[in-house]
Amino acid sequence: MASFTTEEFEQSFKSLYKPLCLYALHYTERIDDAEDIVQQAFADVWDKNCAGALIGNLKAYLYQAVRNRSLSFVSQIPQAQTTDQLPDMEDASEEEQIRCAERDARLWQAIDKLPPERKKIFLLSKRDGLKYQEIAEELNLSIKTVENQMSKALKALRETVVRIYCFIFGFT
Repeated sequence: MASFTTEEFEQSFKSLYKPLCLYALHYTERIDDAEDIVQQAFADVWDKNCAGALIGNLKAYLYQAVRNRSLSFVSQIPQAQTTDQLPDMEDASEEEQIRCAERDARLWQAIDKLPPERKKIFLLSKRDGLKYQEIAEELNLSIKTVENQMSKALKALRETVVRIYCFIFGFT
């Protein structure tokens, strides 16, 4: 791949930022840290591009950079967490890591396609860890509405996950 233009970089940023943040979030467990890691990875890519370095597969490069940065970040945090509790991705092949990254990206694309209010409720529950009652209070909704919207979101995502796994593993 030749060096890319500002527009191409912006398009890559727009399409990959959220999935990469969620990918980093699996390691860091804090959205602010995940966003910092992803923003720095994009800044490094832009610097490399300006310096004339060529990146063959931008998506794979970014996922690997975010993974490496996330693991470095987690290892620098003093904590009582054993290495058994950290994600074990060292043994995974590069192809398997790319497959996992693509799976996560497809899942986040499916989440992005949810209706806005349903997506907001889903993310408050699954990403932010709020209970249904807390979501209902925050969004000024009934708890029944939150339950119904979560049910619909999970059903839609379940169907998407089945399609993703069928695609990845070659089932038709």
